[in-house]
Amino acid sequence: MKHFLKNYLSTIFFIFIVYFFYTHIHFYQNFFIKDFYIKIINYHFDTIFIYKWIIFSYILLLIPFYYKEEKKSKARIIIEYIIKKNQNIKYKIKKEELLSILAWLVKSFFAPLMIIWLTTNIVNIANNSYYAIENINQITNFYNYFNKYLFFLILWFILFIDIIFFTLWYLLESKKLNNTIKSVDTNIIWWLVVLMCYPPFNTYTTQIIWWYSSSFPHFNNEYIHITLNIFLLTLMSIYARASISLWLKASNLTNRWIITKWPYKYIRHPAYITKNLAWWIWWLPLLLSNIYIWNYKMFFIVFLSLITWSFIYYLRAITEENHLNKDKDYLEYKKKVKYKFIPKIY
Repeated sequence: MKHFLKNYLSTIFFIFIVYFFYTHIHFYQNFFIKDFYIKIINYHFDTIFIYKWIIFSYILLLIPFYYKEEKKSKARIIIEYIIKKNQNIKYKIKKEELLSILAWLVKSFFAPLMIIWLTTNIVNIANNSYYAIENINQITNFYNYFNKYLFFLILWFILFIDIIFFTLWYLLESKKLNNTIKSVDTNIIWWLVVLMCYPPFNTYTTQIIWWYSSSFPHFNNEYIHITLNIFLLTLMSIYARASISLWLKASNLTNRWIITKWPYKYIRHPAYITKNLAWWIWWLPLLLSNIYIWNYKMFFIVFLSLITWSFIYYLRAITEENHLNKDKDYLEYKKKVKYKFIPKIY
């Protein structure tokens, strides 16, 4: 019982620190505190409401989890390290202690983001489903129906599938789930490469690089428009399928065992390449329109911005490789799957 209480209470303590930080620090409030509305049930709620229910449910879930858990929780390891360091300033941090600190930093940063995005996706799926069903009689004009309802409904569902696995990972970690953290990247530069793609840091990234993509690319020709957007959704589906393959091992900056299922069976970074190809379709109308009006200056600016974003995600793939190369299992995986992004090419 003593072992259980130490694990349980240590984790709860860290959970409340993270909750207080994201709900009371002014820097994060504008992003993390949002209002949501579900049309079908005419119901308003906010992020705080979601956080409270998730924390309450999570705290209850941790009771049976830690009751059977034999190892020390990472939160407990951190607290014991702080006590040791306070008693002896010369105490050198151990590998397990550093891993626990870095793992909690990763979870604390990404979990709130995933909860907000997951909530946003659920609300958007509910609202888009409502409008799609309510206007089902318009499906005879497939072009308009696709533009107004179908595209966004499918896109939000795809993003939901992707995010839910990352959300579950940041909340659940166990040897029984086969998703314990083997290592966390310790390179500060690689951390910065990843963090610059996520709020609030991507706000500053976009101020430098800019972001010109629309939420829905439109093309003048109806057939080209439908074809390219279906291709875009297909790419995003593969992107989400990669997350499904990762299952509860989906994460950033961590190694939680090697996945070899499809699409990782053919290329090592399917999520990055499909997401970037989808971006190129998203940006294509703006690139073409600037060529059409002979605005080559703007075309160059947009093209340079897109290339830069693609390069950042290339660097993210390299950061993962550099980290995972320390794992013998990954080196064996690389021997079997030789291509990073494009089968038989690169």
